[in-house]
Amino acid sequence: MTGRERALRTLRFEPVDRVAMAGGLLQNASLLAELAGQADFWAAPRQCVFEGFRRLGCDAILGPVMPKRPECVTRDSEGRPTDFSVRHANTVLTTPEQVAEYACSVPSPAEVRRQFNFQKAYDDYVQLAKDGQQECPDMLLLPHCLGYAPAFPTSDGHFSYAAFLMACALYTDSMRRLFDHWGETSRCRLEAVAKAIVDHGLPRLLWIGQDICDSRGPVLSPKLLEELYFPQVARAIEPLKAAGVRVVWHADANYRLILHRLIELGIDGFQGFYETENGIRLTDLVRMRNREGDPLILFGSVATAWVLPRGTVEDVRREVERCVNAVGDRGGFLLAPTSSIGPEVPAENVRAMYEHGRTYRRR
Repeated sequence: MTGRERALRTLRFEPVDRVAMAGGLLQNASLLAELAGQADFWAAPRQCVFEGFRRLGCDAILGPVMPKRPECVTRDSEGRPTDFSVRHANTVLTTPEQVAEYACSVPSPAEVRRQFNFQKAYDDYVQLAKDGQQECPDMLLLPHCLGYAPAFPTSDGHFSYAAFLMACALYTDSMRRLFDHWGETSRCRLEAVAKAIVDHGLPRLLWIGQDICDSRGPVLSPKLLEELYFPQVARAIEPLKAAGVRVVWHADANYRLILHRLIELGIDGFQGFYETENGIRLTDLVRMRNREGDPLILFGSVATAWVLPRGTVEDVRREVERCVNAVGDRGGFLLAPTSSIGPEVPAENVRAMYEHGRTYRRR
């Protein structure tokens, strides 16, 4: 079977000959060029990404999340490029009072809906999905749509991180208007996406999410998330659920405290996972069900924070085996890194992850 067929069968919880693997999350341009047999990644970046992952044996592509140019990323203490973008000092609102004042000035949900260009959103998603799938016909493309979820902009430069979070706590009533604005924007877009998926027979799965947690847990209290954010998520994804589109949430941090609540809202699966002692464990997720009673869809969870950058090839192979063994034959699982693989990860570890995934427990 082709990689695309293997990925589709996996996501339908049907038997396959080996674990399905997802690429698309690698921030090493030179390695991708080498894998693709090209001299210069930047001469044909998307071609290198798709061909590189095809040669690694991937069955699906998440995104892809493209590598950044060397001048656009920060460097670690040893001078090596990282996965983090250089951010310029363009923050406008630096106090919670400024953020709350801004929140009161945004258009109402009714105004958002009046101004929303439904046809453009519809056409944009069709183009994103179809053009990307044409670039990797033998793999399944799952487009990068994380920003289609209701906004939670803690790192976009418009607000300082602290000012935004403090405004949510100190001026909750004012901030509710801003969250309503973002939620309606997401709802309108997902209405267009749901119709596009049905009309064009596109895969009925959408990968979305926002960074609402860090390694310690939610960046806002569950109470504030319940007041401000969760109602927006539930309303935004209603059109997808009505169209039979399953929703996979980006969760490459510690979501343990709010995991069950996200499932109650209608989330059907998760990508990432922060598998620490106090985080989400893959062995727990494989036993959980969505609100309709179906097993969760899972993308993960080879650790990009410690095993891939710091471990040996044997450590990586053991990590692959741990993930595959945890899921067993239940299906609905794409072997993938927990988040983007940074340029500091040794090439031999990247190769080992996919090579071992391709051969381990092959049926």
